[in-house]
Amino acid sequence: MAVRVLGGRYELVAFVGRGGMGEVWEGRDRVIERRVAVKLLPHDRRDTSGAELFFREARTAGGLSHAGVVTVFDLGQDPDDGTLYLVMEYLTGRDLDTVLREDGPPEVATATDWAAQTAAALHVAHRADVVHRDLKPANLMLGPDGRITILDFGVARYMAATHKSSKVIGTLAYMPPERFGDLPGDARSDLYSLGCVLHELLTGDIPFQATGPVAMMAAHLHREPVPPGDIRSGVPAALDDLVLALLAKNPDHRPANAAEVHGRLRELPAHTAAHTADTTVVTPVHRPPVDPPQRRRVTRRTALRLGIGAAAAAGVTTALALTDTDSSRVRWRRSVSSGLSSPAVVDGAVYVGSAQNLYALSAATGAKKWDFGANSPLSSAPAVADGVVYAGSYGNLHALNAATGAKKWKYATMRRETSAALVTAGTVYFSDYRSMHAIDAATGAKKWEFDTYAKDDIRADVPHPSPAVAAGTVYFGGTDNNVYALDAATGATNGAAKWVFAAGDAIHSSPAVADGLVYVGCNDNNVYALDAATGAKKWTFATGGDVYSTPAIAGGVLYIGSADNNVYALDAATGAKKWVFAAGDAIHSSPAVADGVVYIGCDDKKLYALDAATGAPRWAFTTSAPGALSPVVVDKVVYLCAGDDVYALDTT
Repeated sequence: MAVRVLGGRYELVAFVGRGGMGEVWEGRDRVIERRVAVKLLPHDRRDTSGAELFFREARTAGGLSHAGVVTVFDLGQDPDDGTLYLVMEYLTGRDLDTVLREDGPPEVATATDWAAQTAAALHVAHRADVVHRDLKPANLMLGPDGRITILDFGVARYMAATHKSSKVIGTLAYMPPERFGDLPGDARSDLYSLGCVLHELLTGDIPFQATGPVAMMAAHLHREPVPPGDIRSGVPAALDDLVLALLAKNPDHRPANAAEVHGRLRELPAHTAAHTADTTVVTPVHRPPVDPPQRRRVTRRTALRLGIGAAAAAGVTTALALTDTDSSRVRWRRSVSSGLSSPAVVDGAVYVGSAQNLYALSAATGAKKWDFGANSPLSSAPAVADGVVYAGSYGNLHALNAATGAKKWKYATMRRETSAALVTAGTVYFSDYRSMHAIDAATGAKKWEFDTYAKDDIRADVPHPSPAVAAGTVYFGGTDNNVYALDAATGATNGAAKWVFAAGDAIHSSPAVADGLVYVGCNDNNVYALDAATGAKKWTFATGGDVYSTPAIAGGVLYIGSADNNVYALDAATGAKKWVFAAGDAIHSSPAVADGVVYIGCDDKKLYALDAATGAPRWAFTTSAPGALSPVVVDKVVYLCAGDDVYALDTT
């Protein structure tokens, strides 16, 4: 295979990547015998004015001398096909887009340092009247020594001037609003883009979520960004203020220059330099004064002028449009704490337990409403009823005011972990590893306790799963391999359960009750359907792994996950299999069904949205950690927890 050599000197060794501004190759300078990076820009050789602009812009950018700006060694044009090329220093490391995708958002101090390095390099460029015009994580290279280097200075202006299909070249998610109004932008436009980058470094998400290019432009023009501190705890108020100032709609309201940005970043309080042990603090946000933006509708004509085209204006993805990626679904994402439970969503609030506290978050924004510390992990999913939140911790069940987090009462079991509670008809039902409890919801007074403890049970420190209550009966399974039916009022009839069904192994799945049947999964790899009145087995379905998932029943179909990596849809009456979806790893979470879609989390870090009728995947969302917990769907928003994060995702 012939080796391509540019200018009789630069040998193209290996293809590195391709982007909107051409190809990048690893090259070898045959004269100096050094490793270089070569960027190839497609060009019509008949466009002599374009080539002149390229050389002018590249020479200007190449004249920049700063550790944070990639060094340009040479430039030229291939006489064979007219391709323009830049020869630059070869940098090792990863661009920040890759870092965010692979590692997630960095420590607050690290994000601040990277932004400060970028601002310092921008200051040098702006003093030389060089504006980048396409600042984004993909154009910021992180070296092994922690140094940030800005790539592609001078390229954006050449691309914008010579590619007639789009008068605006750049990435919409990071583009300042003035670029949509026939304005070329100046140094303050780079500062807006830096604000977008810093917002993403702090939160893991771009400032605005939109499903298409027109919606993204409208967001930049009209929507106010959410302060990073409302999404991620531990962000100082001064850093929130700076991000909001950088994202001001009016360029006059942004910092005066990159030097000011660099100074403000370096002057942040010392505690920004590391995470504190308490990651739950949200500092007050003081928004900088900004004038209301002039309302400008993104018209079809504007979309066409920007090179997006009629398809994009109609909501169809094009090459310049934002694709329907994970981030396009995120309404908000909040990093809270480790050991998160599944959420409960009631009356505009999301309640979630953790290894440290119980949190109440705004369902609309993710902002913290309150938190409650129980001095022991609150890892069971909370239950909410009649303005009260019930949450179990090691040895206690807590009842808290749902609006304020104030404690109403505490019930002590004197045992270890407690299950998620179920509240119905003024009674709270929950279990520890030994007993099922019934508590008065108003006072916390014990109504009854049913003991299932087996001294020879080696799993006795594991709580029973949460119960189900129907028709005056409490149904629950235990690690003693049994499913119990108890009188809901007394806990027993004549001192005994209504019935007991002996399964083949421990039961960690909460039961579901519908149409006179009790459905429950078991560690013997089976799903059981039992007669709710007698406990007689109606049918059994064998999966290929343990079943921790609690069944969901909708439209006569039972949906359940298994540790064999599959999601099953079964006929609820007969157990006949309707479809199977193969996920990427084990499934221990429980499904939620809404509007003909099954939502279920998986240990492969994904939340899957499956067509309830066929099992065909509609979309998948990648979370920050494996073992996405059981989701909750409210008003076309799905809420779920994974790792340290709580997510709110659009279902449409």
